[in-house]
Amino acid sequence: MNSDAMSLSFRGVALLQPPLPQSASPEVSLRALTTAVRRGDEVAFVQFHDLYNLRLYKYLLVLAKGDETEAREILQIVALKLAKKMQIFDNESRLWAWMSRLARNAFIDHRRSRKRDHHLISLEELPIDLSDCVAIETRLSACLTHALETFTPEEAELLRAAYIDEIPLQSLADESGQSYKALESRLGRLRKKLKLTLLNHLRHED
Repeated sequence: MNSDAMSLSFRGVALLQPPLPQSASPEVSLRALTTAVRRGDEVAFVQFHDLYNLRLYKYLLVLAKGDETEAREILQIVALKLAKKMQIFDNESRLWAWMSRLARNAFIDHRRSRKRDHHLISLEELPIDLSDCVAIETRLSACLTHALETFTPEEAELLRAAYIDEIPLQSLADESGQSYKALESRLGRLRKKLKLTLLNHLRHED
């Protein structure tokens, strides 16, 4: 799946893969994973990155009001902080609370350094308490609903079939009488439009 398809997967609530991560894996406990990352184990860090990178990006994208460049810049900063400051956790919610606090502080520092505003940004000035991931998921879900309303019913149904119901593209092509490549090309255009619509909605939210 290409990056646009992955970033606009409809799994969970919508804007970004993946759904809320499970604790590491059945074989590797969260405590073992965070312990390994803390001691500098590169393989463990890659595994940790795979589990949480997109969740953090989603969080930062909402904080940045849809500014992908800023979200990616801060994500790199957060990744370095995680590698240097990793603590040991055996509880998923505590781990996420710690990571989201790191990400939020990095966002505030980044805004201050760029001097976008005439005054310093404080935690209280952010629109809602985004330390709770549910708030982010709710916001993104509302953005998705709004974005899909800009498509024709047939286009919206095609997007839902491909990315919510995950019907194989070949099956959708056969049903519609189109070639696989034609359908794939059309979905690419719709996906790009949806992405732009979602990001624009985030940028202009109150």
